[in-house]
Amino acid sequence: MSRWADNPEAAADALILRSLDDIAIDGRVLLVNQGGALPSRLQARGLAPAVWNRRLARGLPAAPWPPSGPFAIAFVRLPKARDEQAMIMHAALSVLRAGGRLILYGGNDEGIRSAAALLAEISQEAETIAARGHGRVLTAQRSEGADKLQGTLNAWRSVARIEIGGRTRDWLSYPGTFAAGRLDEGTALLINALPSLAAGARVLDYGCGTGEIAAAALALQPSLTIDALDNDAVALQAARENVPVARLVLGTGVADAGRRNYDAILSNPPLHLGIAEDHALIERLVADAPSHLAPGGVLQVVVQRRVPLERMLARQFAKVEIVAQTGTYRVWRARGPG
Repeated sequence: MSRWADNPEAAADALILRSLDDIAIDGRVLLVNQGGALPSRLQARGLAPAVWNRRLARGLPAAPWPPSGPFAIAFVRLPKARDEQAMIMHAALSVLRAGGRLILYGGNDEGIRSAAALLAEISQEAETIAARGHGRVLTAQRSEGADKLQGTLNAWRSVARIEIGGRTRDWLSYPGTFAAGRLDEGTALLINALPSLAAGARVLDYGCGTGEIAAAALALQPSLTIDALDNDAVALQAARENVPVARLVLGTGVADAGRRNYDAILSNPPLHLGIAEDHALIERLVADAPSHLAPGGVLQVVVQRRVPLERMLARQFAKVEIVAQTGTYRVWRARGPG
């Protein structure tokens, strides 16, 4: 297994930090999609880079679009989703000055080689400046005028028709949001097995994405008080339109929502960090949920069958059961303190 598959952020750090001495840095600096050591390393050099992450990471803030420029140089950590790769390149180039440089880095398994072709379509002088350990560093310049750039988040809106809560409706998504433009199998299974909720019940959609679970719960009980939490500021922009009555929370843990009396916490939790599988978020959700549920409250999650969730749940809850399953997924429901 390559280091990129095992620990992609460490591999990305090693690649870009070894390349810094070959990159002349002057003027305003923008760092994009950062979860590693590059921000602190540049600060140690006396620089004060701006950071744009769409997702919360390592205490850094998140926002749906980069700050206004113009910047002289942007370091962009390649995201894993191809449609998100295109959007993030357009976004970064759009806030560079004419002739400003974009430095794009990532792993071969993450798609850095195909990203080079995307970059060449919207910039000039795109080339590889380093190739080490199954990863590459690319550089390109913003063209004068840059007419091809889609330089606003609104330019990346996508609306599809999907069925939620027994009716077909328009659904907004953006590149890089989970299951963009469709209802994935796991979420659909969870939605079809939602617990009975009383009028006025308090519900948290944890890892809400664009808001499918929240919308389905409201279709069954329109008077719910819904909080929708996600670490992705772009996903929350979509959820704002898809589920306008929900209170949106940008966060990574249940405590970020600020309530301790939910009648239900519902989730199709993320199980990957980049291309590497990571169970830290589901483990944290299971550990934190009991102290944020009202008496009699329920935690209901859907995960792939191979994930050993029963032992995690049994340590925290008195009653644990499977309420729906397919050959790939299981929906777990847990109640009562362990």
